[in-house]
Amino acid sequence: MRLGWGILLVAAWASGPALAQGSAYQAGLRVATTRGYDNADCYARVFAKHAVVVERPDGRRSWSAASTPAYNAEQRSRCGVDRLQDLAGRRGAERFGAAGAPRPRGGVYGLGLHLAAERGYSGRDAACFARNYATFASPQPAESGRVRYAIAGASMHIYSQELFRACGLSR
Repeated sequence: MRLGWGILLVAAWASGPALAQGSAYQAGLRVATTRGYDNADCYARVFAKHAVVVERPDGRRSWSAASTPAYNAEQRSRCGVDRLQDLAGRRGAERFGAAGAPRPRGGVYGLGLHLAAERGYSGRDAACFARNYATFASPQPAESGRVRYAIAGASMHIYSQELFRACGLSR
């Protein structure tokens, strides 16, 4: 009897850090909302199906789903999320957002203020618009070879919702 309780206690202790991080579904939901996917619930369910607990070099544990052909195909067919295209886009954004890359004068927030003024917003509305724009805008290559900032298509819906929720504004 004591041996059974001891094994149960050791198993609970060993899995404690992974359980403390939350479920694989919750981790998938965080990833989906961070990336602005429209169908976050679907993404999280598929993520949970493919996720495993990985231990980092610092000893912390987290959920991770490897980018396998099966996982990518299931995300695309069930949820409409093209992970490979999304990863390629984020790699391009990282390249243009790297140290030494050209940055807009006044920052992305300044660009948001400029756009708000063009759309007729001022004061508190303009500041709220600029904050949301700075949160969702990402660097994208332009034909001139410079970098321009815009809201990516995958993020447009959640950007519009957040703009209305936080500021009471429509695009």
